[in-house]
Amino acid sequence: MASWNKTGLIMAAAFAAAVLAFTVAPAQAEVNVNINIGPPPVLVEGPPELIVVPRTMIYFAPAARGDLFFFSGYWWTRHDGRWFRARAYNGPWKHMGPRYVPVEIVRLPGNYRTAYVHEHRVPYGQLKKHWERREHDRRKRMGEWKDWKEEKHERKAREKEMKREMKEERKEHKEHGRGH
Repeated sequence: MASWNKTGLIMAAAFAAAVLAFTVAPAQAEVNVNINIGPPPVLVEGPPELIVVPRTMIYFAPAARGDLFFFSGYWWTRHDGRWFRARAYNGPWKHMGPRYVPVEIVRLPGNYRTAYVHEHRVPYGQLKKHWERREHDRRKRMGEWKDWKEEKHERKAREKEMKREMKEERKEHKEHGRGH
């Protein structure tokens, strides 16, 4: 009987130790959900023909399997509720937050494909020339007679001059304050 008590006691101690070992360590659970939407699929097989949306600077590809727009030198598309932009119609695509999507594209009516199907068509090979001519005409209508680069240069020169003048005024103000 004494051996039974000793064995029982050892077994009970081992069981208690095992229970303590598993209950003392805190339980850690982690859930990690990672959904990679990725870039949009190929929307067109080759260089697309485009249609000009009237009274805008937007072009769209009617043969594309999805929304494919050209606006202001970039290609835009939507995939799984997210917007993407690229320099070429076939990518590489970069995800863009909603606030970076041109409002002109966002405001297009949902039926733009059927509403504008009979508008002016532009072959892909003529897109750059066509868009630049329209952009020049738009700037001219808006009173932007100067070349854009020249205007940018003049603006930078004015900003530089204003900074210089402000720096001189601060310097004079400090010197004036010390003299009194």
